Amino acid sequence: MKKVALLVAVFGLLFAGTAPAQILSEVAASPISRFNAADNRLLLGAIDKALSENANGVELAWKSEQTPARGSVTPQRSFESDGMQCRDVLIANEYRSRKAQSVHTFCRDAAGAWKLRS
Repeated sequence: MKKVALLVAVFGLLFAGTAPAQILSEVAASPISRFNAADNRLLLGAIDKALSENANGVELAWKSEQTPARGSVTPQRSFESDGMQCRDVLIANEYRSRKAQSVHTFCRDAAGAWKLRS
């Protein structure tokens, strides 16, 4: 359930600050709009693994065996903020000809879970 909430937050950030009509257009054109539940689990697993294990600049690629969904997660920067370990990551996703990428910041909470910050 935590991974689903993370996915919803990531998806929301991809379109934050956009006008409603533009949001609908961008959502329909985004690769993540075509992902099924298994694709979403692969994406979220890759985000968690890259945040926890990959050095900055080291890409973690993922690919579905059942659908055309694929992507990568690349930590860009590690830093401390408000006493928490934080990382900026580049998240890139594809589904057939649909492609999108964005950079987001995640911080590790006191329980050790990565939380989307921006």
